[in-house]
Amino acid sequence: MSAMAAGSPEALPAYESLIAGRRAGVWAGLQRAALSVLSAGYRCGIGIRNAWYDYGVGVRSLPVPVISVGNLTVGGTGKTPMTLWLCEQLRREGRKPAVLSRGYRAAPGTPPDELAMLTHRCPQAVFVAHPDRLRSGLLAIESHGADVLVLDDGFQHRRVARDLEIVLIDATCPFGYGHVLPRGLLREPLSSLRRANVLVVTRADQVSAGELDALCRTLAKQALDCPILRCVHRPAGFTSLDGEPVESPAPSRRVGLFAGIARPAAFEQTIAGLGLSAVPLRWYRDHHAYAPEDVAELAALARQQDVECLVTTEKDAVKLVPLTTTWPCPVCVVRVDVDFLGGDDTILARSVRGAINEVEGSDG
Repeated sequence: MSAMAAGSPEALPAYESLIAGRRAGVWAGLQRAALSVLSAGYRCGIGIRNAWYDYGVGVRSLPVPVISVGNLTVGGTGKTPMTLWLCEQLRREGRKPAVLSRGYRAAPGTPPDELAMLTHRCPQAVFVAHPDRLRSGLLAIESHGADVLVLDDGFQHRRVARDLEIVLIDATCPFGYGHVLPRGLLREPLSSLRRANVLVVTRADQVSAGELDALCRTLAKQALDCPILRCVHRPAGFTSLDGEPVESPAPSRRVGLFAGIARPAAFEQTIAGLGLSAVPLRWYRDHHAYAPEDVAELAALARQQDVECLVTTEKDAVKLVPLTTTWPCPVCVVRVDVDFLGGDDTILARSVRGAINEVEGSDG
């Protein structure tokens, strides 16, 4: 079973514990040295690939504005809430956005969990999952009338030209332990940030003010003249598994947490910020595909830990709905929205509008 027992050393995956330097000893040191050798090869390959695209080789343009939302590291930085914010912003301005996803780790015949969640939250938008995002972009335009395309996890997908590059940086783990894969979690070197048009520091409330200022100064040196915005992931209420609003669990109630996400500690901190008495029950690996035996195990854990309510994420909820079961207690889903600090949402909205106007003005 692809799960990690909460509250144990395995709550941080063994691989991440290794590259973070938390595992000591000769064997761990030798492993990190071997990973560093592999990282050198990976970095070389990324450099060649980026140089290829920097010259414009193989890059294709689509006939409508394209906005990319991506990140620099492996793991969750909050792309889905940001994509939702963009879709809602574009809809308010009378646009018909389409989100293009590669469909990473989706089960055959089912949409990726991020797209399933986005469809539930913003049904007016178009969502297309396909590894070839050039083809899916044309499909969204020709068959669905999309007039703005949003590339989900698009920073490394350079085949499609984009008019605005938004890169998210998780304040709690901004630079993937300082190394590219596999020695660290960086998908590209920090120098790649020069391609960004807008940087957004997510989970800005989960670090100290001094750490946040230092991070923004570092980013400013990497991406000159690029606006650096800050946002938090704000809980926006609870729903049942089928999406119906429910009351927030009372602080006196003992709630059990479970999720299949990249950063369970951030989710745990979000719930703790609500003043709830939370017990982590099970952390599954990111994009976990739930099976009936998982539900049975969760039900058993809920009984063993004597919790009065189970709490999970929207991304997990969309995959649990089809699994018919009798839960031993209510299952609540926390809805999370992006909340910008200091009016930074106005800056981002202006950047989005400017990129669209530039494309459409040049077309005219």
